This record gives sequence, structure tokens and C-alpha cells, in this order.
Amino acid sequence: MPHITHRVRRPGLAAAAIALALPAGVVSALPVHADTTPQVASTTVSPSTITGGDEAVQTVRLTAPAPAGGLPVEVLSVGRSDQNYAYSTGDVVRVPAGATSVSFPIRLEAYSERTTVPLVASGSGSSATTSVTVVPPDWREQTVERLDLNVPGDAKAIVAGTKATGTVTLAAPAKPGGTAVDLRLAHHSGLPNSPEPKIPPYVVVPAGSTQGNFTVDYPSIPIWPIGLTDIDADLGHPAQGRAPLFVPKNFTVGVTRTLRHGAPNNIGSIGLGDRWHPFGAVIELTSQTPGVTVPAKVEIPSDQAGANFSIKVDDSVPVGTEVKLTAKWVLSTAGTVTTTATVEE
Repeated sequence: MPHITHRVRRPGLAAAAIALALPAGVVSALPVHADTTPQVASTTVSPSTITGGDEAVQTVRLTAPAPAGGLPVEVLSVGRSDQNYAYSTGDVVRVPAGATSVSFPIRLEAYSERTTVPLVASGSGSSATTSVTVVPPDWREQTVERLDLNVPGDAKAIVAGTKATGTVTLAAPAKPGGTAVDLRLAHHSGLPNSPEPKIPPYVVVPAGSTQGNFTVDYPSIPIWPIGLTDIDADLGHPAQGRAPLFVPKNFTVGVTRTLRHGAPNNIGSIGLGDRWHPFGAVIELTSQTPGVTVPAKVEIPSDQAGANFSIKVDDSVPVGTEVKLTAKWVLSTAGTVTTTATVEE
């Protein structure tokens, strides 16, 4: 929020001389010119209740016309992730020079139940609040049917330095103005705090259509472990999702889900990177930890850059055991790679 310094103009020498020349009793107080920077007078939203995915229009009004260059106003929502305004405006709007108000579209997150979200507009040391209520759509009328990625194979393996297209499909055509669907991401990696693939916070399905596209960007950096990323499309109902496999440019193997006793989703992953494999790839797997088993062989088609495999952890393996797995690319100069992971509770 900008700091406003209030200045009081003092009489100059000429004004002082005139005052001294006037008869006693005639001298009067000279006017004080206060800072005339306009303040935020109010903010409103229309409609005040919307269905999840719909658009609303917020208006910010000032106490006086905005100065030359306009007046920036910070806009915030007190929502689940405070990303609502990023959907349409960023976190600052500007009232044009000479205008006393500005209106702009907003989109808010999807909620699973009726939720009132406070909206705050701040500028010039002043602020105003309002609220909008978000109601989830009737699932019988509108919901997310599926989320797809234009990548072949069940693993949906994406190589570092490339992009993929995601598609959200709705059960019914989007309303006028389009329907915004939240996109949520959770990355699982062999290294802690590794950078995540990039996706937008939402995708707008155009009016009258049932599909909207978005880009998944997997930037290339010098060190990047193999990892699964859960991407969910959410409209306030149980989300539809995919778990693409993100692989570095080199041949690698990793444990991409937490290892637990008897867990059905103990998953390991193989990444072929950007190596050419026109006839496909055969990977031989070995567990060097007693009680931990993996498939003996995984075959990966030529149009795919990786695959997932299951890992079985016997109850006899103590919690805290370090598991070591080896992957050998048969008939390839890529050779053999290894990975380790710890059995957790």
C-alpha cells in the first residue's frame, strides 16, 4: 500500500509582506491546501451471488477523480488460496485519470459448499470491503467429466524442456462468459523442494463449448529428478485428474510415491529422457532389498518417454529401511541407473 505524505503549504515571503502591510485586525488566516489524493470510497460486486465457475464484475469507487496517470488500487480476496483475482486482474487495478470508478471482471475459486468470500480494495491509505457468495453448480447440470493430456501412454510421460496440452471436458456446454475450472497441482519427487511443472491456476471453457485447453510447461534445468504430478480439474465437486510423469532428459529411475507396507500405490517410475528409441525400450528392474519386489522387466513403446511400475513391500521389511532399486536399459548405451527410497509408516 503506498505511503502518503501530507504536506501543508506555508505562506511565502510575498504573502508575509502583504500581511505585514495590512492594518491590525485585517489580517486573516491564509488557506491551508490539504493533500487531495482521492481515497477508496467503496467497492461493490455484481451479482453478489454466483455459481462456481461463473464471472462477476467488481467496481471500485473513489472520493474524487483519479490524478494524472490514474490511481492504482490493490484488490484482494480472502479465499482458500487468495488467487481469485489472479484469474482476471492480477492484484492491482488502476482507476483511469479523471475517473472516479473502475469496473473489472473477477473469477473466484470453486467451493464444495456455499461460501462467502470477502473482497478488499485498498489504495491511498484507505480501504473498502464487500463480499461475494459462491455456490457450487448442481452436479446434475454441470460438472467436470474428465481431464486429459495429449501425451501417449498411461504414464503420460513428459520430458524436461517440453510442453503438453491439457484438456478439461465439462458435462454440459459452458454458460455465456465461459466457465472457469480450477486447476490444482501437487508434485511428488525423489528430491525435496524440487521445482514444479507450471500450469495456470484455472482454465476457462468458452461459452457454448464443453472443452477448454491449457498448457503444461515442464522447464529444463540442470538437475531435475523424476516425479509424478497430480493435476486436478475442480468445479466444486469431486475433482477429475491425471498424474503425468515428468522425466529429466537423461535415463533415470525413481520412487515417485511414498513406500508403505501393502500400499497399492507404491509406484516407481522410469524415464527415458530424450534418447531416441525407435524400436521401443526394454528395461530390466532389480530390487537389492530383501522383501521389496519389482517387475523383472518393463517394456516402453517408441512413442513414449517413460513408464510407471508397482513396488511391493512385504510386512517383514522394517519401517525406515532404505530400499535400493536398479534399472538397466537392455541393448542401449544408457547403461544402468539406481535409486533409493525409505519405507515409511
